[in-house]
Parts: sequence; structure tokens; C-alpha cells
Amino acid sequence: MTISAPYRPLRQRLAAPVLALALGAAALTGCAGETATEPQVSSTPSPGDLPITAAPTTPWATPRTAVPTPTRTPSRPAEGSGDGEGDDEPAAAGGGICVDLAEAEVAGVLGGSVTGAAIPGGGCAFTQARPRPPAANFIEVPFAEMAGGMSGAKENAISAVEGDPEDVSAIGDEAFVVTGTSFGGTQLQGAGAVRVGDRLISVNLAQSTGLSRERVRTLVLGLLRLAVAQTG
Repeated sequence: MTISAPYRPLRQRLAAPVLALALGAAALTGCAGETATEPQVSSTPSPGDLPITAAPTTPWATPRTAVPTPTRTPSRPAEGSGDGEGDDEPAAAGGGICVDLAEAEVAGVLGGSVTGAAIPGGGCAFTQARPRPPAANFIEVPFAEMAGGMSGAKENAISAVEGDPEDVSAIGDEAFVVTGTSFGGTQLQGAGAVRVGDRLISVNLAQSTGLSRERVRTLVLGLLRLAVAQTG
């Protein structure tokens, strides 16, 4: 039987005095066989002849079982590869424009591989693993249900991104983009919306890697153009 590593030192300590006694007994037996004139040696050695060994530690002590240290699982952002409730629904489950958006197409705008997921209540989010930002989300509602029309959409946008909405042409029937900080942060974020017929599609872009205002604006415009292209 193979003795595991925690017990091997103990076995060696116990075997050493036994081996010494066995060798001593063999030597005494050999000497007795060589000549009959030599005095007989008692088979029981005196206490002084015994090898002095250290008292063994408690034999067969139960080895401690290492308890693995639990690893921390990084929490995902709200717009990560699962929705806010952890249902991990695909982006298409967000309805509206999300049904027609492919991860590869959004990745082409953001410049890196993304994972899409539905947002509870409607809409979809796309995030990157490396680097984490920028992340983007899309939400579509019937234009008739937007209180105040495009002005109402602008009010919604600046409630999250502190800036002045800028109307842009040649994107859908009408569109705007806004860039600025968000909720007291220092990084520039972006938002915008586009109307395509009776559909209103809003986009938001979040980043934390120091992108310039112009770069953020360009990304938001790219997301708006992608949304329009997918409505055809």
C-alpha cells in the first residue's frame, strides 16, 4: 500500500529504531555462531544497549483538509451579457429594433466584440469584455407614444447626459445627438434618438476610458445610422 505524503515522515521515524534493533539482533546471533567459547549474550538487551530514539509524535494524526478559498465573481454591469434581473435573455427579446440588431453589427460600430442582452421592460444592451466600455443600448417606442415628440425625446436624453442636444441631418426623418458628463461623473457620455416613420429609436453610449467628445459623438451617430439601416 502506498503511504501518502503526510504520513511518510512518521513511517520513517517508526521504522528507524525497529531496523536498528533488527541489525543488532542479527550481529549478536552471528557472533554466537562463530565460537562456542565466547560468552552467551542474553537475547534481551539491557536498557543501556538500546538505541536512544526520540519519542514519536502522536501516530496517525488526522491530516487537515485544505479548504479552498472562494473566488470572487465580478459582478456584471447592468448592460452586460445578461439583463438586470440575471435572466440572460438574448438582445432580440428586448423587442423593437433589437430584433434586427446583430452583435457583429454593433461590434462594427463600437470597435470590439460585444455581447447583447435584453433590458427588462424593453430594449437591449451591448457591452464589450475587453475593454469593458464603450457600451451601448437601444430602446424603441412608437413615436406617437413619446410625450412631446422629438422634444420629449431630447428631454429624456439630457436627463442622463448633461449637454445640449444637436440636431443632425441625413439620419432617418429627424435625429439628434448629445454629449456630456452623466450623474456628476467626469467621463463624457453620449445619447441620441432618431425617428423613422412612426418609430422612435433612442440610443445611449457609456464609456470610461477617456474618449474625446468628438469620438463619443461619432459613436452615437454610428449607432443611430445602424438603427435606421436595420429598420428597412
